[in-house]
Order: sequence, then structure tokens, then C-alpha cells
Amino acid sequence: MRAPRTPLRRQVALAAALVMSLSAAALQAAPPVQAPPPAPRDDAAVAALADLGLALLRLGAAGNAVVSPVATASALGMVHAGTAGAAEREIEALFGAQRAGGRALKTRLPALFKQLGGGATAMAGRVWMDNTIAPAVPAAYTQRMAARWGADATRLAFQDSEAARNQINTWTAEHTAGRITDLLPPGSITSATQLALTTAVHFRSPWEKPFEASRTAPRAFASAPGKSQNVPTMVDERSVAQTRVDGALVMELPFAPGSGGSAGGSAANAYALLLAVPAEGRSADALLQAMSGAELARWRAALQPVRCELALPRFDIKPQTGSLKTALQTLGVKTVFTDQADLRPMLGRQARRMHLDDVHHAAGITIDEQGGEAVAAAAATVRAKSISLPAPACAVDRAFVFAVVHRASGTPLFVGRVTEPVPTP
Repeated sequence: MRAPRTPLRRQVALAAALVMSLSAAALQAAPPVQAPPPAPRDDAAVAALADLGLALLRLGAAGNAVVSPVATASALGMVHAGTAGAAEREIEALFGAQRAGGRALKTRLPALFKQLGGGATAMAGRVWMDNTIAPAVPAAYTQRMAARWGADATRLAFQDSEAARNQINTWTAEHTAGRITDLLPPGSITSATQLALTTAVHFRSPWEKPFEASRTAPRAFASAPGKSQNVPTMVDERSVAQTRVDGALVMELPFAPGSGGSAGGSAANAYALLLAVPAEGRSADALLQAMSGAELARWRAALQPVRCELALPRFDIKPQTGSLKTALQTLGVKTVFTDQADLRPMLGRQARRMHLDDVHHAAGITIDEQGGEAVAAAAATVRAKSISLPAPACAVDRAFVFAVVHRASGTPLFVGRVTEPVPTP
């Protein structure tokens, strides 16, 4: 049981918000823009990011799920910039051994995330300071928040806890296209709260080649070995980048490169949906247990275009707020949640007896005939008439694992698992 709160036992609340959404409406085209020179790849940082997302997915609830390693890492980065000692080292260990984790959080991940901003992706961060604590917050801390994570700072009165919660939730909704409206649940903010850190990611893009809605029809989908149901499935014959890994079918479907979901953008700001369908008789969870960030990179490197009859179910995972505290503690981030946390870089003289109270996270994804959460290069999806033998099937017909990846860097914005797409009535 949690100890009663006293004026000396105060909390710092952290909220990490993200969402992926799409609109079936046609998007306004924008004129082509000059592509910037490609940024150098940072495979180690990308692999660490993917490992974090996969670990959180494995430690979460069963069934349909999606998490954003990008939003979670940026939120943890905001905490890391305000810690010292054991709390600092434990957060760093999530992103690399010894000094590598510190470099990742201070320079490498911020630089990587700057590649993701703009176009189909919108990211935002904010430091919320109680009026009474704000004068004690070192200017160096808020400057680090702005420089590393693009987060601004503002004051509010946590004494009126419900009004403060509503204000933070309203900000989150505004930065997630209204998809996440209750990131901080009732009771998550109290009069003892002194600081809240929020980050939000909103990502929208059409497919590089949309599916024809008239061809969508019910098809069998195995949510688990031996358990099947009919679900709305999109179908098209096209060239699909794919490979086989230990019997699993791995495919990458490109989204349209562009700005804000429009066509005509550069490959440097292109995204794709990576799908991993386990071998028949093997569960998605078994596949997930064997996955790693390094393997995701190897899978993508092995992809080759193959013409096939693609079958992909529509799916929609609604945002649900949940706590990451237990999962992070399992992964070794413990001290920051205790009275031994050293938060002086964040709270100055007022850091005594303060600790991180919780980490809240919400995520959602929608995939349909029009698109989903990313932009991608157009070169892989040119369709030509076929006069050869019927194309082989490349069907997503059983529970699968997915990731939305930035194609140039390999950064996974979101990773998830689908076991039960919405069935056909």
C-alpha cells in the first residue's frame, strides 16, 4: 500500500502521450520541396529504441496493443535531464552500456528525433511547473528541455488538481488530433504534484498506393492457432518488399512521401508499415519474444520486391491510457520512483524528498484502405500490368506484429501487435 502523502513526500508526475491517426478524406497536395542531404544513420540508437518498444510491448497486456518507443524515450529523456546519481544511470542503461546510454539521451536520440519532425509527423513536449516550485527550477533544466526535446515550459496551480489535470489533458488532445482526451486519469494529479512532463506524437499519412475499398471483403483471420474469424481484409495484386525469416513472412508497405500527408515529398522523410506474420502454427507472442532491434534492421536489409496478391486486414486500436511504472521498474528504472531519487538538476533546492510518481502512456493506430501512420518513398510501389502466372499470396491472415518505421533511419515510431482486427458483422 502506498504511504500517505505529506507535504514533504511530494511527487513529480510524468505523462507520455502519442497517437497515430488517419483521415479517409483526400489530402491537399503540396508542391515538391528540395530534399535535405540525408542524415548519417545511427544504428545503435535505433536498435536501442526498438528494443525499448519491444520490451514494453512484451511486458504489457495481451491482445491488441501499440506503444511508441519514440514518445516513451523522449519522456524518459526529459526525466533523465533532471536527474543525477543512480536514477540517472538506470535510465541511461535502457539505451546503452556505460557512457553510451548517456550519449544517446543527450545527443544521439534528440538528433534522431529531429529527423522525424515535420511532414507526416508532429511532436510536442511541455514542462508543467507548479507556481510554488517554478522559481526553484534551474534555468539550465528548462533550456535543456528546449534544446534536446523541443519542450516548452509553463506554470499552473497543481493545488487545484482536477483543473490542472484537465488543462494537461486538453493540451494532449490538441496535439493528438483529439484522439487522446484522458491521458492523465482521475487521481493521477493531486495537490502534492509539483511537476508534470508531457510529450505527444501525432502521425498521419496516406498509402503510397491506396487499396480499392470495393475489393475489401471478409476473409478468415487466425487470432491464435486454431481460432479463426472473418475480418474486413484489403486485397490488391502488387509488388511488395518481403522476406522470410525462420518461416515468418516479413513485409514492408510504403506510405506516400510528402509533407503533412501530401504527395511529392522526399524519400528522406518517408515511412513504411513493417509487418511480421509468424509461421503457421506459431503465435504472434512467440514471434515477439524472439524479436530485437538488431533483428528488425537485418530483416529490413533483406527485403526484396516480389509481386504477390497482398491481403491485409483493416485494424483500429483505440488509445488507452496505462501506467508504464511497473514495466520500467522491471527494466531496471527503479531509483527515480523512490525517495532516493536525486532530482536536483530538475528541481534545485526543492528536490529533497521528491520522486517520480508514475509514467502514463496512451497510443492508438488506424489502418484502412486510405492509409495509416507514416510517409514513405514512392519508388517501390509502381504497378505494372501482369501477363504472367497468377501471383502468389502474401497474406496477413493470422495474428501479427507490426512497426511504423522511418525508412531512412530505421527508427520505429510505433510497435504493436494485432490479434483480433474488427470482425465483419
